[in-house]
Amino acid sequence: MRTIISISTIAALALSLAACSAAAPADTGKTPDTKPAATATTTSSDAPSEFGEAVKNSRGNLVKTLGQLAGTSSLTSDVVTSRFAVTDLVIDPACDSGFSEPPANGHYLGIHLNVESTPELAEEEFPWVSFTQYDWQAYDADGKRLNDPVGNAWTCLDSSQQLPAQIGPGQSVSGWIVLDVASPTGAVVLAMGESPVGWEWVY
Repeated sequence: MRTIISISTIAALALSLAACSAAAPADTGKTPDTKPAATATTTSSDAPSEFGEAVKNSRGNLVKTLGQLAGTSSLTSDVVTSRFAVTDLVIDPACDSGFSEPPANGHYLGIHLNVESTPELAEEEFPWVSFTQYDWQAYDADGKRLNDPVGNAWTCLDSSQQLPAQIGPGQSVSGWIVLDVASPTGAVVLAMGESPVGWEWVY
């Protein structure tokens, strides 16, 4: 299992990722059409962004790869409120909580994230960001959405390994989210609260 890295390293990673992708085209900010598409085509926009080229799949989600920077912005402006990257996806990670139960759906899936919130997050109505198990969806290799990706996942990891449930302004954190999935291959989607888009990774 990946060792938790230092806050300074997380911050450096986030800033370096942002610098590397600053010149890439990005998202228009429009809410995606999530109506199922007949084919899995992708679209991209021409607007520049620190988060790289905005490629959407047939589910309307922004397609991301491991280590690629993503982020949230204010609900009332384009001000960035957080930056994050999924740095690892591990099927059947070793559980260390001391009271773990077998996965209810067949497999545990560990998702490791580095997160950096900005001071501007303090100006929001809800001044925190959250990445809990309840903010995720899971799909099998054929694109079928999996039921109950939480299952027994909450029993797997010790709290010291888990990402905090709420991350306030000006914080840098690193940790794991665990899902309980039926398929050893597929995709996961982070669909946070009122965000108009989701982010998707293949595992």
